[in-house]
Amino acid sequence: MLSRIAESFFWLGRYVERAEATARLLAEHHQLMVEDQSVPDPIGSSVLLEALSVSEREAQTPRALVRAVVGNETDASTISGAVASARGNARAVRDALSQDTFEALNAAHLALSRGIAFASSPGVALHEVLERLLVVNGVVDWTMPRDESYQFLVLGRELERIDMLGRLLGIRHDLLWPSSGAAATLRAAGALSPFLRTGSPITGPHARSFLVLNATFPRSMRSCAADAEEAVRGLQRLGVSDGSLLLREVGMLRSELEYAGLPEQDSLDRYIREATDAATRASDEVNRAFFRQHGTVVWSH
Repeated sequence: MLSRIAESFFWLGRYVERAEATARLLAEHHQLMVEDQSVPDPIGSSVLLEALSVSEREAQTPRALVRAVVGNETDASTISGAVASARGNARAVRDALSQDTFEALNAAHLALSRGIAFASSPGVALHEVLERLLVVNGVVDWTMPRDESYQFLVLGRELERIDMLGRLLGIRHDLLWPSSGAAATLRAAGALSPFLRTGSPITGPHARSFLVLNATFPRSMRSCAADAEEAVRGLQRLGVSDGSLLLREVGMLRSELEYAGLPEQDSLDRYIREATDAATRASDEVNRAFFRQHGTVVWSH
């Protein structure tokens, strides 16, 4: 597989996941700000912008916050930028993608172009974009052969999911909005219904522990680390290896989360930090081992 093709699939997985996670988070955070005025709008806006590393930090109202996070196609940390970047990478490997995948990405792009930032009910429009992105992930899982392309895409998706969960949990909705923040955190990760099945009370510590350590919820940090490790092992079985440094990074993360037990709040915060740091190091290792050019070959006569 060519390095540029592998890189396009890796970042396609990352950008689709980033757009989906950001859309979920923005919809829930905006709803909290509108329904519960106990937190001043400037504070509510700033915590989300800081967590997402959005360059626009002047948003002081819920409407301005939506405009900033929906953003534009030049900023990959915003929803529009992530979708545009995903489309760009999909276009680079269009021959290897099904037509349904590309059409679903185009549909998400068109939904964003309808002016979500200026809509009277941005939550409805955000969920429309979210549905389109869910279709992208569904079509990928249904139609892509389990070859190197798929493994790179899954690896990128899982590393991005860990990073976005770390950003979500760093906001601490449960402290800012004690009555409804924990439920909003779970909804922002698509985890409210699975969490309710556990029978645990909806509190900040229980919600955070579920999103970090639960073994059966596919979006928990523990499950994402296991899926990332399996993707790396899949690449190795196909003859693609970086010398095991990448497998060591994701394998150690999976092991630490798997055997964490029931930690106290301070140790849970440490797990969150270490997981996001490990995901960053793993992404850097993927880039170093598989994508970075190593100079030009000079031919001699």
